[in-house]
Amino acid sequence: MGENLPGENITRCRKKLGMSQEKVAEYMGVSRQAVTKWENNISMPSSENLIKLAGLFGITVEVLLGKEERKETSDDTKGSADKKSWIFIGISTLCIAVYFIISTILGYFSGGTLICVFIIYCPIQLFLHIYFSNAIRSDSFGSIAGFDEKIEYNKCEVKKLLAQINLHIETMSTVYIFLLCVIGCMNLHIKWMNGLLMAAYIFHFVVSIFVSNYKMIDKIYRNAEDKKRAVRSAPLTAVYIIVLFVGIVITAVIFEMRGIENNTAPALKLSGLLILGMLTATGGFFLESNRIKKWNPAATEYKMNKISIACLLICVIIYGVMCII
Repeated sequence: MGENLPGENITRCRKKLGMSQEKVAEYMGVSRQAVTKWENNISMPSSENLIKLAGLFGITVEVLLGKEERKETSDDTKGSADKKSWIFIGISTLCIAVYFIISTILGYFSGGTLICVFIIYCPIQLFLHIYFSNAIRSDSFGSIAGFDEKIEYNKCEVKKLLAQINLHIETMSTVYIFLLCVIGCMNLHIKWMNGLLMAAYIFHFVVSIFVSNYKMIDKIYRNAEDKKRAVRSAPLTAVYIIVLFVGIVITAVIFEMRGIENNTAPALKLSGLLILGMLTATGGFFLESNRIKKWNPAATEYKMNKISIACLLICVIIYGVMCII
């Protein structure tokens, strides 16, 4: 098969991403007429523009110029990551089976350990792998939390991001399942160990996704305004994650130190305060998130809403009350 001319490659890549000539021109900082000339082979992009176009389309400059056969590197990478993910799922399945057999034979079987393992295995490790894989194959990201159908993304980079997150979740989940199973078989009689591992897993899970998204902001967003909104949202999300995690840790520590039993009046009071604090923080978080989405970086400087600040302070006060009652 003969080589495509550069203009044909630009047109093909642009249409594959669902972009108009105007959007490519806006991203490149040139006129629409310039893009039209490139696609019709009337003129050639400069070296700098070729590099920028290749980055936008997720291919090499050589492929864009038609000098080498296009390799579906992103699909190959995704396929490799998909195989690795299933390997980790298989290891997790084996760990659970071995734990069930050994703990039953030795009489160490714990329903609590099994529940923790299956929480990680079924709704997180297995479900998210299928969920992310389908999103990558169908080029549909609107149903994934954090992605907005109204925002223009660089789909190639989003696929890479989802593949990275997926593989990281599979690796992390397998490690924690292995630890839970090993500790369960050792029968250490440490009641809080499963809770500690689950808290560490959840924190690790949330933080890893947050960090991965933050590192890819410049690559996954096409418009400068969307990038600025994403950067502005990052500290807000970080504070929200920390606030929720601190509340859970405070509750767990109080339960352990005071020897509070489940389904008792102190337990219900403490849990009610925790939920109230979390709901207050969540209300402030969503209020501020909506303001950031509507914010126009080109027109005004961003200032945090006083109500959101008040929600955060109320949450901190509630946590303080939990410690002294």
